[in-house]
Amino acid sequence: MKNSDLNSFHQFDVILVCGLPGSGKSHFSRKEFMDKGRKRVNRKEIRRLLYEMTNFGEIWSEQNFSSIDEHLVKHTERKIIEHLLDSGEKILIDNTSVTIDSRKLYTRIAFRMKKSAGVIFLDTDVLVCMERNRHIDDPIPESVISKLAASKSLPVKDEGFERIIIVENY
Repeated sequence: MKNSDLNSFHQFDVILVCGLPGSGKSHFSRKEFMDKGRKRVNRKEIRRLLYEMTNFGEIWSEQNFSSIDEHLVKHTERKIIEHLLDSGEKILIDNTSVTIDSRKLYTRIAFRMKKSAGVIFLDTDVLVCMERNRHIDDPIPESVISKLAASKSLPVKDEGFERIIIVENY
């Protein structure tokens, strides 16, 4: 991908970078957008912070993931996004969001707040994602990656994003 492909993204209020765990979302986000005055929102970081706060500093790991807590995590994420956008910040959301339903939250918020939004989907091969995952400190269970890969749907214009870029094999 050329930098010229990303130039139009710098104008958007909301950039969603999504893909399977291990696809390179956080690396890509830091490399392309970190020094551009954007605030980053990441659901995994919210999970970690909430867990560590409510468990007296006990270190969070993927093994502590609980779907029971996801409602609170999503609510917190939405409030952070709304607060940042309401404060005039441009944001980058770095989340898995591999299905149309999982991306709806972001387009709805952008539409309601009259903000522009674009999506960058890192379509990295599932086997590459699993291999990368094996080499991180706190790997995600491979069954989770497989399940997400089976449910993956690439973004389409009908979702409400003003621009879509699909990056293959990042």
